[in-house]
Amino acid sequence: MAAATKVTGFVHRPGHHCGSTALRNLLAFHGADVSEELAFGLGAGACFYYLASPDISPTRFTNGRTARLEESFLELTGAPLRLRTEADPGAAWERARDVIDAGRPVLLLTDLYHLDHYGSSAHFPGHAVVLAGYDDGHAYVADTSFEELQRTSLEGLARARHEQHPFYPLAGHMVDLPGGAPTVAELRAAAPAAIARAARLMLEPDIDPLEGLPALRRLAAEVGGWPEATDDWRWSARFNYQVIERRGTGGGNFRALYSRFLAEVGHEDEAGLAAAAAKAWTALAGDLFTASETDEPDPGGWNRIAASAASVLVAEERLWSALSP
Repeated sequence: MAAATKVTGFVHRPGHHCGSTALRNLLAFHGADVSEELAFGLGAGACFYYLASPDISPTRFTNGRTARLEESFLELTGAPLRLRTEADPGAAWERARDVIDAGRPVLLLTDLYHLDHYGSSAHFPGHAVVLAGYDDGHAYVADTSFEELQRTSLEGLARARHEQHPFYPLAGHMVDLPGGAPTVAELRAAAPAAIARAARLMLEPDIDPLEGLPALRRLAAEVGGWPEATDDWRWSARFNYQVIERRGTGGGNFRALYSRFLAEVGHEDEAGLAAAAAKAWTALAGDLFTASETDEPDPGGWNRIAASAASVLVAEERLWSALSP
């Protein structure tokens, strides 16, 4: 086997969330050293989605992050990052490999189900990694909280980059920076527009009723009845505990991360509201975890889940009303 080709000078700094960690590390390689919180916030990162469908697993799927963090970051900041897609897996790999051969890292969007270091536990599309090297059969990627580069097969990476999940179909999405990097001050100047974008998508979502506060109101109205509505109520409860509190959210369904962003850009009062929302989300996640541990649904437990979801809704309404222009 030929020796691995790796990008000289790339440093992976572990973080909380995949997209903001990948953006931060990609920018840092090019000389723009921003915090993960700033990268997340400048992509209008905090959002909410709720999808209920018998055609997905679990049948009740939520996500507290905007679906297009990386694209929003590019648009809002005007940073000279280049987003490209390629439907053909072979051509998509050639494009990514060419960037590595040019001595630069490249951000890839994937479904982590197909990445070797996750073990095919559940589909989760839009997961960002930074490709930093390759050999004849494997890619070497920087991934969120992992301390070292992770090795995954090229075949698995190709599947991961082209998974057609109904929530987020992928087409070989990749982001690189072929020219000079923006300054940190230039990036920070986009904060007002990024906050306004996030607030608008929560208050007046593009895909009502699946997004924003309308989606959250649906969740609050329905979640207490999941055991009667779906056979996979335990898996739905466990998965949503994970995506609220554990799977790269930084805790509290991304609101803790967003709270620190707001404080960094001078919105101290609103940062406190985001921290309160994070606390409410963490409480809901704990109730969902407890419910997932039972063999039969406990009516009292599901009543607590409904009450916790109602508290989340109140906290979120306060936060986004305060951030609305």
